[in-house]
Amino acid sequence: MTLVRAPDTVELLEALAQHLTNLGLARWDPNLTNYPTGALPVVFFGQLRDKPDNAIFINVYNDDRSKDEATPDYYVQIRFRAAGLDVRAVERMADTVFRAIDDTLHERSNTVWAGVNILSCRRHIRGPAALEASNRYTRPDSYTITTNPGATP
Repeated sequence: MTLVRAPDTVELLEALAQHLTNLGLARWDPNLTNYPTGALPVVFFGQLRDKPDNAIFINVYNDDRSKDEATPDYYVQIRFRAAGLDVRAVERMADTVFRAIDDTLHERSNTVWAGVNILSCRRHIRGPAALEASNRYTRPDSYTITTNPGATP
């Protein structure tokens, strides 16, 4: 079922996680807390967890309704982490997600992610990759996601 109101934070986070899972780019299951080992990164919300090595962390850091209460802009950080000392692994992970969800590349709008109408999704910050103390690379990217409740894609 598609929402006819702006999603709350949890609904947006879960819709993005499910969308990445549906695209075959990540693993997310709301009923699991421990995931079996696998090649695809696991999606988490909130704090960085130590395991698994390949992970995607999603957080909303602002919900801006100043332009239009009905079509809010959500500012979302997606932090990617990849195992090993080859920075290209985390760069590939982040770039693959960018190519899949950024609407500027596809000149599209009004898509649906797990029941949430997305008017547009655009990356506005491509962060630098950095090596963690645990010898894994991370990269934070930030996206502006505008929802369009009640729209028919």
